[in-house]
Amino acid sequence: MRYRAIGPLCLIVLWMGLGTGCGPGNPLNRLPISGEVKLDGVPLDQGTIQFTPEGKEGVGTGDLITNGTYALPAEKGLPVGKYRVRITAPEGGEAGINPNEPPGPTTGQPAKDRIPPEYNTQSEIVVEVTAGGPNEFSYDIQTK
Repeated sequence: MRYRAIGPLCLIVLWMGLGTGCGPGNPLNRLPISGEVKLDGVPLDQGTIQFTPEGKEGVGTGDLITNGTYALPAEKGLPVGKYRVRITAPEGGEAGINPNEPPGPTTGQPAKDRIPPEYNTQSEIVVEVTAGGPNEFSYDIQTK
């Protein structure tokens, strides 16, 4: 008689485990973000791209630009919403970029930026990340 109760109990425990999963895989519903960045028609050798939420709430992110491309997988991407874009590329390519640190402002003497201010410090560029994607944002920055 005691063994008949164990079967249904095991099914309930199994069902509860499947319903909750192994933990949150993507609690913010982030989406992959990618694109290309050119400087005067040539793929940007190295730089950074930052996405900052337009509203008071939200999460921002950024990535290194290497050989004209950047790609953030979903776990490092952005939730649906509007984001201001800032692109930087210190003079001399690699100067000032540490691939072991997240993109963003650093301390110390800033290197001269090859990117015009309207793409970084004075950026008015706003993109919208949508659930339908593909959420690819590309730029051809002209300095001449």
